Amino acid sequence: MTSPVTDSGHIGADGAYADLIAHNGHLLAGAVAVIAAGEGPLVVHGPGAEHHTSLVLALAFLAAGVPDDEAVAAALTAEPHPAALRQALADVAALGGVEPYLLRNGLTVTHFLALRERFAGDDAGFAAGDVS
Repeated sequence: MTSPVTDSGHIGADGAYADLIAHNGHLLAGAVAVIAAGEGPLVVHGPGAEHHTSLVLALAFLAAGVPDDEAVAAALTAEPHPAALRQALADVAALGGVEPYLLRNGLTVTHFLALRERFAGDDAGFAAGDVS
């Protein structure tokens, strides 16, 4: 499966995700929907030198109900700019939080339920550290 996040939502030189969050939430929600619809092992990567991966992973984990600290810690493994990810999540929180943000941008309740099933418990591989 491929992600709908494209070059139109690239991060700036300072690592800020502000433009992506403000103007391309539908792309982020689309990428999270791909994760929700997927089966089997999860492999996520960003295009070229861009690092949307950590933000998409953090949003997916948070939408799945993974506790904040665990979700951020897992997503940070894919982020070369940790402060940028933390700021991006703060920006999403300022817009009402992960769930309202993703719902406004096209994620459905069915996607949320699929994410919760995918990342529930140790059998999902998340707790064992298998997500990369």
